[in-house]
Amino acid sequence: MGITVGTLVHPYMAQQASRYALTASIVERGTVRLDAYEHVLGVDRAVWRGHIYSDKAPGQPLAAVPVFALGKAVGVEGATNLRVDRNLGLWWVTFWCATVMGALLLVMMWRRSSKVVPKHATGAALGVFFGTLLLPFSALLFGHVMAGALLYASYLVLDRDTRSSAVCAGLFAGFAVLVEYTAVLGVAALLIVVIWRYRSRLFPFVAGGVPAGLVLAVYNTIAFGAWYRLSYQLTAFDGIREEPEGVLHMFSSPALSNVGTLLFSGRGLLIATPVIVIAVAAAVSQVRRDRHPDAVLAILMFGLFVLLPVFWENPWGGDSPGPRYMAPALPFLVVPTGWALQRWPLLARATIALSALTMLAATFTDPLISRFETGGLGIWLNQVFDGEVVDTLWTMAWGPVGWVIHALLSVVLLLVSIRWTQSEPPFP
Repeated sequence: MGITVGTLVHPYMAQQASRYALTASIVERGTVRLDAYEHVLGVDRAVWRGHIYSDKAPGQPLAAVPVFALGKAVGVEGATNLRVDRNLGLWWVTFWCATVMGALLLVMMWRRSSKVVPKHATGAALGVFFGTLLLPFSALLFGHVMAGALLYASYLVLDRDTRSSAVCAGLFAGFAVLVEYTAVLGVAALLIVVIWRYRSRLFPFVAGGVPAGLVLAVYNTIAFGAWYRLSYQLTAFDGIREEPEGVLHMFSSPALSNVGTLLFSGRGLLIATPVIVIAVAAAVSQVRRDRHPDAVLAILMFGLFVLLPVFWENPWGGDSPGPRYMAPALPFLVVPTGWALQRWPLLARATIALSALTMLAATFTDPLISRFETGGLGIWLNQVFDGEVVDTLWTMAWGPVGWVIHALLSVVLLLVSIRWTQSEPPFP
């Protein structure tokens, strides 16, 4: 996976700029103010008392501080230079904060499915990862994959029968919210499971989330003058405001049109990533049988996170290859995908193949197509045929020959990975 998407060098855009500039400002200037980076920022910014800040949750930019500092030490270009294309500083941070986190998440998904559906663990893990938004967002500097990895790690640790593991699970869950505020829905789902199955661990789990809450409170106080004031309340996307908006100002009443768009548009769940739909169906079927915790949690996660595109003004969350705010819930569909491969093998494989084709096309072209576009796979395939593909480290070094190197390495490593997962014992 690191070769397949880790060598892609996507352009410098507004979301990435807001995150990258915050990391750079902490390292280069010792402040969370982004005034000195105004010329490299897009619309994704917050403004408070005449100063500019990132309008993103601070977890991912904070986590990138040592990575960026190391990059600076070895000569990576700083963030004050606006280099839209072939920005290796942005690539460096993206690799460690998105691609590596995606690789760790893929391993966790495989290990969990190896325990529950060992015969289909590899297919399920690869199908969910390469057939959903997890793939393109592992090549972009967003917080969704990191938040999803932390939530999934929280669940895996929680499944160990000790109080200390419950504290660790709470720690992971808390930092998921620090990375993406909307991950609080995932924490709510985990809390339901804790109350249902691990009631004695409820207090340790909640206590584990306190450090992340303290970090957020300190950041908010430094940046916005109050521990409870979030950057989203001061976003300047629609213009600078004198007073903070309400915490839930970005939500509206549920829109039936959003439901139709979410399901049936070119980037909808049924059209672009049908593996999600068949995984949810398998989870529902399993709950009817035995209320397996992976099935229950998959339904809880999907049900809570699907509310975001339904209530959001734009179901995609801006320019995106799909409903991006749902991404942290997707790892929890891996075991249900294994069940789908058991029960409906032909249908499951077909949906995985279509989903993977769509997400690969998006990842290697321009995943962040306009929120006003209704298409999906057709747009990305046209870009492929027109040669509008993303730069890679290989093509930057050797031109078109780099694609041959990229393809060969990806295929070889994929085959080696599949062979290794099939030969290793499923779980220690």
